Amino acid sequence: MIIKNGLSSFQSYISQGYTSTYLPSSTNNTQIGKVFGVVLNETTPSREAFEKAGGYAGLGAIFYMDYNNSKALSPDNVNILTDCNIALPFNPNIKNYPLVEEIIILIDGPSPTSQYFPTIGGKYYLGVVNTWNNPQQNAPISTPGSNENFSESNDIRPLLPFEGDLIIQSRKGSGIRFGTTNKNRSDENEWSTIGQNGDPITILINGYITTDTGSLAPNIEEINKEMSSIYMTSTQKIPLLPGALITNPIFKTLPPESYINSQVIFNSDRIIINSKKDEILLFAKTDIELNTDNNIILNAGKNIHLNIEGKNKNSKILLGTKPDGTVPDEPVLLGGQTHDLLLEMCNTLRQLAGYLASATAITSDGSLPIPAINDGGIQLFNDVANLIDKLDTIQSDKVFTV
Repeated sequence: MIIKNGLSSFQSYISQGYTSTYLPSSTNNTQIGKVFGVVLNETTPSREAFEKAGGYAGLGAIFYMDYNNSKALSPDNVNILTDCNIALPFNPNIKNYPLVEEIIILIDGPSPTSQYFPTIGGKYYLGVVNTWNNPQQNAPISTPGSNENFSESNDIRPLLPFEGDLIIQSRKGSGIRFGTTNKNRSDENEWSTIGQNGDPITILINGYITTDTGSLAPNIEEINKEMSSIYMTSTQKIPLLPGALITNPIFKTLPPESYINSQVIFNSDRIIINSKKDEILLFAKTDIELNTDNNIILNAGKNIHLNIEGKNKNSKILLGTKPDGTVPDEPVLLGGQTHDLLLEMCNTLRQLAGYLASATAITSDGSLPIPAINDGGIQLFNDVANLIDKLDTIQSDKVFTV
């Protein structure tokens, strides 16, 4: 076993208030304790407690007393620096710190001291005793203000369990359900109406909404009520109500509430996908559809490129939908070719205007000008010249097509 921070860390450890115990030969050496302080930062529960727990090396450490000796004590009656022992969290990777006045299970285990004195170890807490069977808090008696930034809410409940579920739930309305289809309880959840018992589903929620605040009934996921959620399904139908009412009548995309194959649903008031360095790539075997009741806005610092399969003669870029719900059939004009065609027509008209401007009539007195036609020809010539000058302005320098 290696001391990661050298002897200074070891000396800091043994000089502080950690409880040193003799390591027993049996593993049945559990103890029940009551929490009076939790080290969360430099000042929680206090600067002195932070230093006594070992500074940042002691994050998550608790100040506790033996439960039988502390049943009648509140935080106001205890000086944690002198009356309490210190224990570290048992699990180094999952952080689930208790609240003040919650009851914890403690065990003895090896500590840095054990590297020099093998029979001496330290105290570790396994977790909170589930006194009230409630994810929010489990202190037998909670003194108001004993936890600096934590307050109870009436609408935080355990999640309703189903056979075989693995549920991880936070204290404040977020959680993960690794669940399955339970057809015999399809009236109790939104995902068991079809499929087979045991079909997997994973649901991640941040912000459960409790509609029956006067009841102690457990919470159950409802996708159209939760603040933010991610659903990963296998065969389940999820009754998601889309945020947009408008859809494309040409493409009969199956709505979310009707789809029964595996899908991932992101649902919230706002969804952001951000790539800090490279591309965002979207691939679909069939269609990619964007629906909104407002605007679709595309912004690019360089190019916006709409592309179709050039080798397929039936591929088209379609703009709009006809009133009868069918695809548009009016082709757009090619800018360059339209410009050249109009220029050719203008040159022909200008040539005609020249003929008209110099037109004469054969009379007995010889060839005489025809003023009305000549004036009209001159006017036409000037008008066509103006049109030719404007032709160079009708082509966009931003939008191009094939």
